[in-house]
Amino acid sequence: MSERNAWQAELRRVPLLSAREAEVFQLLGEGYSNRSIARRLGIAERTVKFHVAQVLSKLDVESRLQAGLVAFSGRRLYQSAVPRRKKAG
Repeated sequence: MSERNAWQAELRRVPLLSAREAEVFQLLGEGYSNRSIARRLGIAERTVKFHVAQVLSKLDVESRLQAGLVAFSGRRLYQSAVPRRKKAG
């Protein structure tokens, strides 16, 4: 499977996430632990666990690692789709 096709079905489900779930999803993709996510967002770790469970369910993935890979893959696809600007100089 090519990198471009990896996680496509899961990426199409990202719009199903609430705003807070999307924040948690993004932080999962950056490798943050539940405790770190809780501190960063100013919420309880238990609340983060709830959001992670919702993300896994809505994206139809089995683990936080898979969710993180979906987030990472989406970021890579977005970055490759945005033209790079030349630095002025």
